[in-house]
Amino acid sequence: MSHCTEHREFIPRSDTPAAMPKGIAVHYYQRWPSKPQEITADSLRRVMKNLWEGKWENLFLTNDTTFEQNFMQLESGGGLYALQFVRDNTGGSGEESAWFSVYDPEHLDSDVETDIECSDGQSIIYRGDVTNDKEAVMTAIEYFIRTGELWNGIPWMKSWQEWDWSEK
Repeated sequence: MSHCTEHREFIPRSDTPAAMPKGIAVHYYQRWPSKPQEITADSLRRVMKNLWEGKWENLFLTNDTTFEQNFMQLESGGGLYALQFVRDNTGGSGEESAWFSVYDPEHLDSDVETDIECSDGQSIIYRGDVTNDKEAVMTAIEYFIRTGELWNGIPWMKSWQEWDWSEK
C-alpha cells in the first residue's frame, strides 16, 4: 500500500540579503481573471506601485503562462500577505515539485483562517502561511521579477510531498 509523506524545510533569512539587480527575468504578470500581461520597465513600475498602494491584492508572475512551471503567487488582504513560489505545478511529487511560501512561526500549523479573499474565489489561507512584513514581500516580488529567483531577505518554508510505493 502506498502513502504520501509531507516534508517541510525552513530556509532562514540571510543576514546580508541580496541587492536588487537591474533587468527583467520574469516576463508576465496576471491578475485573475484577466489574461497574462507582459512585464516591461514601465509595467514593472506600475505593478509595484499598485501593490505598494494596496490597489492590487493578488498577482501571479511567470514565464510559463500555463502556470505549470516556476510561478510566484501573491494573495493579500487586511495587512497580511501570502506569497508563494511553485516550482512545478504538474502534479508531480518529490523535492523537484516543491513549493516555497512565507510563514508566521507564531501561527505555524494553526487552523485559524485569514480573511484574505483569494483570486480563485475558493481557497482558504491559514494564518501560519502569511506574513505582515509588507516591505519584505514587496522586495521579494520585485527581486523575483528581476531574477526569476527567490529573494534571500525573507524566510521561506519549503514544502513537498513524496509517495512511498513500497509494500509494508
